[in-house]
Amino acid sequence: MAKNRRARNGTNQPNHDKVPEQIARLEGHPALPETAAAAVPSKEELDSMPDGTKDQFAERVAALDAALTDLDAKREDLDRRLAEAKQQETALTAATADHEQRQTALAEREGSLNDRERAIELRELDARNGFLAQQREALKTLHDEIRRLETERDQVIARTEQDEREARQRIDAMRTAFRAEQQADKDAVAQNRQALEDDRQQLELERQRLEQTRRNQDSIEQEIRQRVEGEHHREIMLLKRRIHESVKLAGRDEALIQRQQKELEGFAQLSHLLRQHDLANAEDLIEQLDALRSENRRLREDQRHRSDDDLEAENDSLRERCDDYEQRLEDQVRQINELKNEVGSRRVGILERQALEQEKRVLEQHKRALDSAVTDLEQRLDDLTTRQQGRSAFEALTKMDKDLVGAASVEEVPTLDAFARELRHRIAGALDAPLFYPEQVIRLFLGGLAMSQLHILQGISGTGKTSLALAFAKAVGGHCTEVPVQAGWRDRDDLLGHFNAFERRFYERECLQAIYRAGTEPFKDRINIVLLDEMNLSHPEQYFAELLSALEMPAARRRVVLTESELPDPPRLMRGDGCEGRKLPLPDNLWFIGTANEDETTKGFADKTFDRAHVMELREKDSPFQVEQQSGPLPCSFSSLRRQFDQAQRKHRQAVEAGLAALQTSAFTNRLKDDFDLGWGNRLERQALSFIPVVIAAGGSLGEGMDHLLATRLFRAGKITERFDVGLDTLRELETALVEAWPRVDSKNDPETCLDRLAREIKRKEQQG
Repeated sequence: MAKNRRARNGTNQPNHDKVPEQIARLEGHPALPETAAAAVPSKEELDSMPDGTKDQFAERVAALDAALTDLDAKREDLDRRLAEAKQQETALTAATADHEQRQTALAEREGSLNDRERAIELRELDARNGFLAQQREALKTLHDEIRRLETERDQVIARTEQDEREARQRIDAMRTAFRAEQQADKDAVAQNRQALEDDRQQLELERQRLEQTRRNQDSIEQEIRQRVEGEHHREIMLLKRRIHESVKLAGRDEALIQRQQKELEGFAQLSHLLRQHDLANAEDLIEQLDALRSENRRLREDQRHRSDDDLEAENDSLRERCDDYEQRLEDQVRQINELKNEVGSRRVGILERQALEQEKRVLEQHKRALDSAVTDLEQRLDDLTTRQQGRSAFEALTKMDKDLVGAASVEEVPTLDAFARELRHRIAGALDAPLFYPEQVIRLFLGGLAMSQLHILQGISGTGKTSLALAFAKAVGGHCTEVPVQAGWRDRDDLLGHFNAFERRFYERECLQAIYRAGTEPFKDRINIVLLDEMNLSHPEQYFAELLSALEMPAARRRVVLTESELPDPPRLMRGDGCEGRKLPLPDNLWFIGTANEDETTKGFADKTFDRAHVMELREKDSPFQVEQQSGPLPCSFSSLRRQFDQAQRKHRQAVEAGLAALQTSAFTNRLKDDFDLGWGNRLERQALSFIPVVIAAGGSLGEGMDHLLATRLFRAGKITERFDVGLDTLRELETALVEAWPRVDSKNDPETCLDRLAREIKRKEQQG
């Protein structure tokens, strides 16, 4: 135990790779009880243990292995000593037999001796007796040694049995303690899982509150802005009223100032006149005025007697004095206006300063409110980020690693022809409403599974495109994830999800979860489907471009890049070779099936999408037939289905190659090249070698598979049909060349689909004139 404690406390951690080998030695050890051996966990149970429990179990297994090794060494030593004792006992038995023989010989010699040799015989007898005593003494010693060895053997056996009992007791105690600790660990894991779930829910609530806060932030800022603008408007109106009142007061003050100014001017002139005339006060002025009036009367009397020249000179003098007074008055008025302007400027400056100070106080209050809101948001975001750091960026995918464990029970797929017949009936009764598809549709669908992982089901609404994918998944016991495509999808984030660098979390969409689920233990040997409903509502070449490129890669290199750099603690499937903790592999048991309606709301497919996909056009359903009752959905094994595909492709490869060679060397191929600039590419040949053999093995013919492949690859809109630069004669010549070349491919079946499309195109051209 001390050694185990040192191993746990030191740097030598348990080696998990040696645990299965140690368990195998324990399971086969003869000293281990059957109950203890039965309690040894399997490799799957060991892999599913938490790391801490796995370390403790590895330490205890190592200690038990060391104890059993020591016990084996003691047992080997005991067996060796018992073997040596048996050898000694065998040698003693042989010596005893030899001694008895020699004693018999001596007795015979004693009878044949004569009296003459009595003395010698006595001496020899004494010698013999002495030797016999020695032999007897040696024999007794050997018997004592044997008894001692037997006693020691019994003691060793007893000690060994005691050690075995003690080891078994220790093993049982350790196993009981381990089970108790494992149960405690399970309880702790359950509590931790519940706590994590509570944290997740709390974090989700925090995220929702944060998003609500973010959404409300604009409204809060708008409300604050409106409040501030309202306060500013009220302040401005108040200031305007104050300015208006101040202007009124200034007007009244100005009138008063003018009146006072006039009075002051009058007083000033009066004072000036008094000083000019050396008058002390107004009384003297009055007296002088009286004197002047008297003088004026006198002058008037004298004026009657004065000449006009004197009057004219005096009048000029008075005009000069009047002009001088007017000039002085204008100067005074100009000074008064300048003073009024200065007073008004100072009043306006004071009002503007008061308004700015008021606005500054309001803005400071606004700033304090915003700073408080920003601080609160930063604190909440820091708390959210801190709580997020301990969690995986791929929450849903990591949860699958914990929940989806253990392989599922699956059954082998029978031969493809039997499987196609059985599948037709299973599809018919898979959903609530019966679905009747022709046998040819089932065969072509199976051939498409072997040819491509991308399927396009075309046709008008209501022809059973979506139902075919859903019913097939249910019929084979697989898993189907339905993803409704939206018209606004522009990139792969709409399909797979996006990474939030701020929260360091990847928001996984349904499609990404379906891709990951297909690689987990319960689903990796089952058929998985991602149904892209209304696939052409948006351009697949935009949102599906990365997956489209990945499907063209070899199976070992099919990866989808999710993040630019590796994230801590990625999901299990993203830790494999070439994934770098940021890429997700595309499993072979996953198919993307897209439905496409033909109306004015949809987009057209590009050639690169058509050329990489298996295209089927569903126009009408089959007549109802008697559905055979099945025992339940067949959980088909993907690996067995893949083997059936491979076997069919090997078996019918030569026939398909011969059919391709017959077409390639015919006039039909020359017409394609000369009139339509179309040829046989490597991709088309690979698809033919994958698709047509499966159609044949499922009960079809070479002509049926070749007809469908040519119709969907060559006889589609933009290739041969619906081209403005192709005339009627060219189409008729191509039709003739196809009819003439086809018997070399399949003499029993006509290319009905290709001929039908050519006939419709010829009819359309004829109607256009």
